[in-house]
Amino acid sequence: MIRRSLLVVLILLWVTFPAFSQEMKKEVGIPKGQFTFAPGAELLYRSYEKGSFLGDTYGMGPGFRLKVDFEFSGYPGIGVYFGTQKASIQPNRFLGGFFKEVRMPESGIYLFHQVPVFENLSLRGELGYGQLQVIHGLSPSRFILDYAHFSGGLVANYTLAKEVFGIFDLNLIIGGNYGFLNGNKIVINDLDRTYVQRATAVQGVFGIKVRYL
Repeated sequence: MIRRSLLVVLILLWVTFPAFSQEMKKEVGIPKGQFTFAPGAELLYRSYEKGSFLGDTYGMGPGFRLKVDFEFSGYPGIGVYFGTQKASIQPNRFLGGFFKEVRMPESGIYLFHQVPVFENLSLRGELGYGQLQVIHGLSPSRFILDYAHFSGGLVANYTLAKEVFGIFDLNLIIGGNYGFLNGNKIVINDLDRTYVQRATAVQGVFGIKVRYL
């Protein structure tokens, strides 16, 4: 119930962002149409729901993500990301104890729309699509599971310093998202198909971003 409520809130925020953004720009005076790009680095923690293969099989640890935003101020932007997360393998009936190590790299793209709230604080909604790989073992004896990851989230950007050296703003980032994972290319028997191929996840992020002007 809590997960569904979170998803509804994220959708409503995304839908209402454009109208809210126009009002806030009039007050804050952000120049509209200015092109910027912003690389960033984030610490992340993602938790998969219990009752799914991903949630029951792996004990999740911390991870990181590198991102780059591209936007014209006042309009929705686009970004790309790459990251990975540490995990441990829990006792389970699928992997048979053959693997000691697992990595979870992911890359993808996202759309975002950012709304200024106060002079140094803005909120942004994100909708993303990525490809998650669950890589067991080391080459040449690797076993890989592939998942498509659809996500939506809300992120707060706080400006720590403006126009540093006249070329960039330094921002603090904190936020979270909710995601759906689909591994429909994984070959598995009919009885276990939904358990292995489907999952939902909640993720939190904390990091910094350099926004070049």
